[in-house]
Amino acid sequence: MLLRQPHLAAMTIVLSCAGILPAQEAADRAARVRALEQRLADLEARQTADARDLAATVDAVLRDAERRTALLAASSDVSAGYDNGFFIRAGDAFLVRPLAVFQFRGIADWRQDTAGGKSDEIETGFEIARLKFALAGYVFSRQFEYMFQWNTSSEGGGLDLEDAWARYIFADNFSIRAGQQKTPLHHEELVREQYQLAVERSLLNELLGGGFADYTQGVWLIYGGYQRDNPLNIEAGINDGFAQGNTDFRGRPEPLDDAAWTMPATGRPAPHSTDIGGTLRIEYKVMGNWNDYRDFTARGNREDLLVLGGGAGLAQLGDGDVWLATLDAQYETASGLSVYKAILVRNMNSEALGGASSRTDWGALVQIGYMLSSACEIFGRYDVTFLDEDVLFAGGGAEDTFHEITVGCNWYLGRDGSAGHRAKVTLDLTYLPAGAPARNTDLGALDASDGQAEWILRGQFQLII
Repeated sequence: MLLRQPHLAAMTIVLSCAGILPAQEAADRAARVRALEQRLADLEARQTADARDLAATVDAVLRDAERRTALLAASSDVSAGYDNGFFIRAGDAFLVRPLAVFQFRGIADWRQDTAGGKSDEIETGFEIARLKFALAGYVFSRQFEYMFQWNTSSEGGGLDLEDAWARYIFADNFSIRAGQQKTPLHHEELVREQYQLAVERSLLNELLGGGFADYTQGVWLIYGGYQRDNPLNIEAGINDGFAQGNTDFRGRPEPLDDAAWTMPATGRPAPHSTDIGGTLRIEYKVMGNWNDYRDFTARGNREDLLVLGGGAGLAQLGDGDVWLATLDAQYETASGLSVYKAILVRNMNSEALGGASSRTDWGALVQIGYMLSSACEIFGRYDVTFLDEDVLFAGGGAEDTFHEITVGCNWYLGRDGSAGHRAKVTLDLTYLPAGAPARNTDLGALDASDGQAEWILRGQFQLII
């Protein structure tokens, strides 16, 4: 029948194809849609990842900016400069003040009838008397103060530790200091070398005062602390004894060696020679400014100053005891006059002297300075030391009384002396009628045998940076 009706067969075929074609197209379209959906999903995933990376980058940038802003804010309190010395400061938490003290000295020494049958003799030369380095300031807060100082030896140039202490102010007017420092007893010794009138401290101080007590290690309780509104300053504490700086905790060696630890009549105690010690110093400001008390000149004083001081110290050497005591007064006027007086006493019992008789030595000092102008200052000093026993010299002579007379001048550099102690020239002449009881090159004194006269001419340039 199909053959008879060919047009019906063709129609049937066409209709069959028409049903197949739409199905194929639908399948293709579905595949394309799925492909497009996959690409869209991929694009969305990529955009999400990019967005996350961008967010992370933005967050990192913001965090870095915040950190840098905080650092900038913190550093806004950091400062450095020069204010009576170089400094680095970070708010009220940290302060560092570096310091260097340079003293270049020339000395001419004339001695009468020196040892060995010689006639009068003259010695001259130059030296770096001192080259000191220090760091001072406070850490964490103004209540934690510190100071570390080293000095180079004038002979050999070796570096020695001097001051190494920390101080904590734990209440109004009360503080505690621990470490190594000058024995807080004699005012002349406590006034630092760069703030003296003469080139060197007195012979009396070297024999019976701070030159004998020197540096020690210990703990001290302080009341006052030279605060402007408190006229009283008290410092009391325990320590290793006299002249025990740069020693470890060990006491005297055992078995006891008298030759190693017995205190000499005119020298200072040997290291590890004392068991324990203690000191007390009291100062009362009748009038004036404590800042003017740190030196012996009236240069720059805006008001009159009067401070009365005194103290006592004890060091034990086994069964032996050594006592030091002092009374002193410092007076300065706004017109340029400065006066300092002191009495010093030392007592050593027989055990401290290896079985010899106990002895009491004493002496007195007066020092006067006057500003001729804002740059020029003249001064004079007289001190005398009375030893309880004669000092025996190599030539057979003996002496128990030693006088020292010093006159000189200071020239403060800069316009109208504006440099002050930071740059000055000092010239002085010292006369020792009976010489010195022992050689002391710090003073320029070369042991004059048999107590003969000695003259010392000293010139010094000082620079503080």
